[in-house]
Amino acid sequence: MNTNQDSQQPVVVLLVEDEALVRMLAADVLREEGSFKVIEVVNADEALTVLEATADVRVLVTDVEMPGSLDGFTLARVVKQAWPHIGIVVTSGRMAPGPKVLPSGALFIAKPYRPADLVAAVRTVLPPDQAGTPAETPVSVLPSAIKISQPHTGIGVAGGLAQPLPEPEE
Repeated sequence: MNTNQDSQQPVVVLLVEDEALVRMLAADVLREEGSFKVIEVVNADEALTVLEATADVRVLVTDVEMPGSLDGFTLARVVKQAWPHIGIVVTSGRMAPGPKVLPSGALFIAKPYRPADLVAAVRTVLPPDQAGTPAETPVSVLPSAIKISQPHTGIGVAGGLAQPLPEPEE
């Protein structure tokens, strides 16, 4: 388990694979790693439905050959255009991408791949805000009479005693 991301929400990976056993094994590898939540679908059409409904997907892992209206290469290009913040890993045991088939920043790994190679590929394509250690909230020591406020939370400091701030007016 990766302890660098334990305090962070799991990274959501959308796994697109029509072969049930391969999908199950890949999902298990990512889940067991400890910092990934995996959404499993069997084709590009289902993947696009998930992406349109779920804003928290950070990585797409897709097979190339699958049923449905799009293959994995086309899905990768569509996702890169519509959701440029999503990292992309394309896998296949039958065909490697030709020049300019994959969108920029996408990785290809050939099947059969080792579990460590899948995890490494997913980590490599993670968006910068998800790739490193979790961001820490800065701690500051403020002089008294300074007020820090966020909607519905905050601390008002006056005379050295912390007091809750009133709810913001909408």
